[in-house]
Amino acid sequence: MNGEPLQTLLLILSLSFSQALASFYTLAQPVRDNQQGTLEPTDSFSKQFLITFVDYPGAKPYLDVLSEIYTELGFVVHKVPAPALRGLQLVNEGKVDADAHRLGRVAARFENVMLIKPELVRATLVLLCRSGVECNRNVLSNKEKLLLTNERSLMYLEDFDIQTRVIKKEIIINTVDMLRTKRADYATFMIDERQLVPPGMHYVKLRSIFLYHTINKKHAHLLPKIEEKMRIKRLQLNEILLSSKR
Repeated sequence: MNGEPLQTLLLILSLSFSQALASFYTLAQPVRDNQQGTLEPTDSFSKQFLITFVDYPGAKPYLDVLSEIYTELGFVVHKVPAPALRGLQLVNEGKVDADAHRLGRVAARFENVMLIKPELVRATLVLLCRSGVECNRNVLSNKEKLLLTNERSLMYLEDFDIQTRVIKKEIIINTVDMLRTKRADYATFMIDERQLVPPGMHYVKLRSIFLYHTINKKHAHLLPKIEEKMRIKRLQLNEILLSSKR
């Protein structure tokens, strides 16, 4: 982004999400004088690449990989947090270029969204339990219990007999705080190979899942290059993640 990228990103984060996108495109687009003495966009605007992501603990290594991939492809990368399903909707509408990582089963339902293979995140969907409460799968069939979850997790638990009272919460970063403050006892949560569990919490494994990086179809011509880089960097990332467990 020509000019002052830090100021632009700070402005983006200070606005509502729709305002943020509008501000990004306005501030990101460089201009030049044409022969008539008026200003028009330069070609460098096409080198901007906007990625939405779900803000949750432990996401940084995956976001770093994506920044490396698109930087190596010649783009200036910008990352903006978005609620769980909103990011995919924005990719599908072409309002952003990509979303960091999503459940393949969910992303496949969007017509203009392409999955990048191999998977970026190898994760486990778990039942996260706050300290001091029972923690087992039987909790899900108890109508007196309260479960924090979201649409994408429920899609992967369709074969579970979930009888708990469900609160759908798409802002995942707040989930752990709600458990710690006892506003809820249980939540669906994802952990990767590092098995990073918030302190004071217990968990039960529910399902192994893969999360894929997604792009808008307008970037289909880049698919072979992106997937080639993803294969290489996914192997490197695996070594980093495993070493962090030692």
